[in-house]
Amino acid sequence: MLLIMTFKEIPLEEIDYSDESFRISEELDSAAILDSLRAIGQLNPVCLLDREPRKVIVCGFRRLRALKQLGNKAVARILSENECKPIQALDLALWDNLSHRRLHLLEKARVLLKLKHICALPEMRIVEHYLPLLDLAPRESVLLSCLSLNSLHPDIRRCLLDGRLTQGSVEYLAGTPWAVQADVAALMDKIRLSASMQRKVLNLLEELAAMGEVPLTGPLKNAEIQAALNDTHWSTFQKGEKLHEVLYRLRNPRLARAAEHFLEQKKSLGLPAAIEISTDPFFETPGLRVEFNAGTPGRFRTLAAALQSASQMPVLEELFDVR
Repeated sequence: MLLIMTFKEIPLEEIDYSDESFRISEELDSAAILDSLRAIGQLNPVCLLDREPRKVIVCGFRRLRALKQLGNKAVARILSENECKPIQALDLALWDNLSHRRLHLLEKARVLLKLKHICALPEMRIVEHYLPLLDLAPRESVLLSCLSLNSLHPDIRRCLLDGRLTQGSVEYLAGTPWAVQADVAALMDKIRLSASMQRKVLNLLEELAAMGEVPLTGPLKNAEIQAALNDTHWSTFQKGEKLHEVLYRLRNPRLARAAEHFLEQKKSLGLPAAIEISTDPFFETPGLRVEFNAGTPGRFRTLAAALQSASQMPVLEELFDVR
């Protein structure tokens, strides 16, 4: 149905900025919009729903926020509340955004939440029509995953926006208490983890927390972990690696001790760095693997001689017994 709109200039005091029923944008403060309005004024009208006692924003949250800073009036398209249903207003807001930019995952999650709770659309309708519109796979599991993102702590939302946490990580954290999410966000201010390392660290934290019957971030109170996180000489990536190392050792103490002992015994052989000796990473099977790369016959003989010398050392027996 074609909506009837009237255009007028209205005082900003007539607008209810606190009502975010149709808000889609994650970030409301835009320096670029503010500069544009300051330089040449309002080019495009905002869209408002004519509600008493004040009008509700449908499209133009960022423009109006900037106009409010400048103290200007706003040129607006006014929709009659009696003729415009919530789904129609949200569709206007959605298409207004999609017409000039790609939505962030958190913005897509916000749209889906509003479709479900403000517009009261059946889930199947959302899955079939709106997920493809938002470039999401039309599956119920995708809808549920996206809806869960709306329960994220603001600091975790920031981590996702900044690329410090992956979608998979925040979907996992969405089911944890806000206190835990705040602790994880504070942790990510100090470290950097790759996508795969994030999953490993979260898994280790989950297992250690279950073992100690403490919250997910309880194991982070470990003194060695705290010392590493507060070491000003290490980069954020080095701190992330150290965190994983300590968590792994706490979760697998016997395996960690075996690995450390193996490295100590291997070092005592005094072999050149070009020779690599390795064993089963979990020390479950016997045997050693020896590798080296020689560019010349002379280099080959030198490395072979080093191995021959090492083969006569008693410590070699211990390398085979480390398990």
